[in-house]
Amino acid sequence: MEKIKSAITIVCDAGPAIHLDELGCLDLLKDFQEVLFSNTVFEEINRYRPSALKNATLPFVQLSGEKPSNEPLLTLCKVFSLDAGEIEALALMEQRPQAMFLTDDAAARLVAIQMGFNVHGTIGILVRSIRQGQKSPKEVLDILKNIPNKTTLYIRHSLLKEIQLKIKNEFNL
Repeated sequence: MEKIKSAITIVCDAGPAIHLDELGCLDLLKDFQEVLFSNTVFEEINRYRPSALKNATLPFVQLSGEKPSNEPLLTLCKVFSLDAGEIEALALMEQRPQAMFLTDDAAARLVAIQMGFNVHGTIGILVRSIRQGQKSPKEVLDILKNIPNKTTLYIRHSLLKEIQLKIKNEFNL
């Protein structure tokens, strides 16, 4: 029985695509309707992790990047000194407010939350994979344990331990 694709569209910043690929987990995005990248984000991923873009089974869509037209969003982008890729990704979110924004950048996350966008990151996708039946809790714990050694994702050690503990407690491991 084939699993039904999620109707959710993702607007992705470079970080989660790079980090999920570093962990061998980029396939966790395959059940989304589409994964949108601005041109700048696409180029950034291609520069730092070209293998992430080679998976033909993923619903990747590259779109031209623009600046946000919403003045408060543009102001927040400037205040938080977001880079061009993050600004373009947030402009795509502005056009698709029902989408999910994937970023591992703390400042971009704060801007997205302030604008009322649904925002998650690499860790959120890993945890979601348990609920979606893509990975077992044990598999996700093993992946989380490898983040400091296998990825360029920066996450405080204490936060990583807290997430691991929550998974262990929730699934009685």
